[in-house]
Amino acid sequence: MPKILIVDDDETMHLICRAYLGRAGYTVESAMDGPEGVEKAASLAPDLILLDVNMPKMSGFDVAKKLKEKPETRGTPIFMLTSLKQEGNIHKGYELGIEEYITKPVNVEHLKLRIDKFLQGRKS
Repeated sequence: MPKILIVDDDETMHLICRAYLGRAGYTVESAMDGPEGVEKAASLAPDLILLDVNMPKMSGFDVAKKLKEKPETRGTPIFMLTSLKQEGNIHKGYELGIEEYITKPVNVEHLKLRIDKFLQGRKS
């Protein structure tokens, strides 16, 4: 069962993703801020991280940079989920090595399909 780590300070986002992705067969773990996300990513070894950008303590861009620098999390794929739609932010995310940049509000069915497709592609 693939494991997804959600790093977002919005509790509603955690509840929606946990309910929907959990029903779809994913194990969903949560972190409420950047430092907790970095720590959990290293200890849980998730198959995918859903990462918000605007968070207290550490931005999602800083989290992505830290994760891509650490040997134990360097290969963990990251989907950024954010309300930031500016082209500069999108470029910054991809320059940091993320796999997807998805803007909020998120259609959870569309998100699930993108996750399914991405993780299936990694298996083959």
